[in-house]
Amino acid sequence: MLTQRSIVADDTLSVLTGQPKGALLSYTELTKMMHQYIRSKGLRLKACPNCNAQIPGFAAHCDKCGKAISASA
Repeated sequence: MLTQRSIVADDTLSVLTGQPKGALLSYTELTKMMHQYIRSKGLRLKACPNCNAQIPGFAAHCDKCGKAISASA
């Protein structure tokens, strides 16, 4: 059974995600919002080896194609 994990936005997550403090965010939503923040601030990026989309350097999955990124990519 697949379960969705979530977290309540604190002050820091509220600033980084643009969501109100106390908002319930799924881990998936939070990950995508953090990737968007990193891209918008021009922080460390790499290319997805599957679709060549720009993704954060620490990403485990591509936001565009959804494929897993190996640690060596």
